[in-house]
Amino acid sequence: MLFVFNKFKRRKWIKYNTQKRLKIYQAVEKKFAKKQKREPLEVVVHPNDNWQCLGMFSVSKNQSRILINNDLLVDISLRFHGLETIIHEGRHAYQYEIINKKLPWYAFRAKRWRKNWEGYIPSAENSVVYNAQEVEQDAQKYALTQMLKLKRKYKNDNDWEQTIAVNKYRLEHSQDQARKEYGIFYKHKINRIIKNKAKDKEYY
Repeated sequence: MLFVFNKFKRRKWIKYNTQKRLKIYQAVEKKFAKKQKREPLEVVVHPNDNWQCLGMFSVSKNQSRILINNDLLVDISLRFHGLETIIHEGRHAYQYEIINKKLPWYAFRAKRWRKNWEGYIPSAENSVVYNAQEVEQDAQKYALTQMLKLKRKYKNDNDWEQTIAVNKYRLEHSQDQARKEYGIFYKHKINRIIKNKAKDKEYY
């Protein structure tokens, strides 16, 4: 889909039905998958209308998908949150693909990702640890960096500005919250929580 990012401009997005909007999100995933040298995932709407998340990278029965909240298709003001969600969840797909390969000794970041995935902490379990853990921090930073590259396209768009502000705040606030909850050595303590969860899983 050519010029996919232009389709997020309000005057264009407002004309599209939900099926078209879903195809645009799918095109974004395909674009970033190509950039990351991985197979694109299918983007599907979560079947639960009461689902509280905006999106999720899901692996079930060796099938990977990106699930998104239906609100991202219906609510025009959330279209950039939808864009960020696709980039963010696609980054998780990239992480997952990397950690399931044989890693060379110098792949320190990928090894940290692998340890994190082994004891991943969901938001419902501990929201502070969730936001501050390695793979979430990486996905948040990556998505925000990619979004900011598009800044000139959406000049003076309030929905864009609000989305960027929310994501910047989430990234900055996550570190502050973790420090407040676990002290100055919060990274070490969070890694220990993740490590302990990974050990607990081994017993099941």
